[in-house]
Amino acid sequence: MPACIFLLPNSLPSPNEIKALGKDAYPPVLRNFLEGFGEPKVATIFENPALSGFASMQWVWMLLTQRENLAPSAPYLWKGLGGPKVHQEFWALNGYRKENGVLKSAGDVFDIDEECDLRDLLNPIARQFNFEVQVLDGRFFLARKKAWQVLITPWLAQEDKPAAQPAGPEAAEWTEITRVIEESLAKSVFNEYRAKAGRPPVEGFWINGGAFEEQLLPYTQIRCALTSDPTIRGISEAAGIARAYIKSSTAVWPDCPEGDRLCILDDFNDPSVKTDPARWSAAWTRAVKRMEHLTATAKGFEKYHPRLVTSDGLRVSVIEKLQEQKSSFAFWKSPKNYTEAWLNSGR
Repeated sequence: MPACIFLLPNSLPSPNEIKALGKDAYPPVLRNFLEGFGEPKVATIFENPALSGFASMQWVWMLLTQRENLAPSAPYLWKGLGGPKVHQEFWALNGYRKENGVLKSAGDVFDIDEECDLRDLLNPIARQFNFEVQVLDGRFFLARKKAWQVLITPWLAQEDKPAAQPAGPEAAEWTEITRVIEESLAKSVFNEYRAKAGRPPVEGFWINGGAFEEQLLPYTQIRCALTSDPTIRGISEAAGIARAYIKSSTAVWPDCPEGDRLCILDDFNDPSVKTDPARWSAAWTRAVKRMEHLTATAKGFEKYHPRLVTSDGLRVSVIEKLQEQKSSFAFWKSPKNYTEAWLNSGR
């Protein structure tokens, strides 16, 4: 029986958030939608709290590729943005600023004027370390033909935390290039222009997600994907989903072959949604309406059923619609509602 798989990143509240939401923690619209769903199953994606925040991306990687290595995001971000096939190892650059000992996002996408200034600043540094600068849609990458033997926390897990330390044989080089970039930015007038435009200063770049792009064999059995995340779009295409069957998260299902379908819902991307009862309830109202519509409009030889995946920083919790009972006694059964158990899976 094919499934409509709905991933809701960051929608799994912590016990403290559940307590703060009080009676509004379990919205009636969600409780009604989950009637007839089975008991939730919880999977720990990471034990290491340093990787907290990367669970959703890692889960998508594991779903689409059947691989358990840490998801290499940079080459698939390049691919998802429409970049040409280049036989080089790609590393993404995420701008940061420092605040009270942690790294805060300073922006990942730069306008044309900023792009020109950053090219001039980064090109000589990149050459010094045997890289070249690649830019696509205002996003910056470092690329090289030889693999860089560095292990570093993905930016999605690094943001709002003290800077993690790199590992691997060439970790010292990662530390050095990061230092040189920070010093060059501090000496440049780049952030003066940023300040005049009301934008936060860029004090450095987090170099992460490095890998060579490859066709991710064997190809996935997922037939289409609705997502606005360019990295997930790139992974989906590399895993065998035709580009025509990869649409934005707000699109309708494409006319794709029979099989499971994936949709990434963005209603909980802002963490503050889980701290405001009104916004929390409104987010679930939008999400449920979207899931009901997509489940009803998924056409095939068999009836599609919904499978919901919620995540926090380290874990995912999966709940799935049970097959309808054919017995005449099914009318007398009162199945348990697992809404509370599902949302209490966080920690």
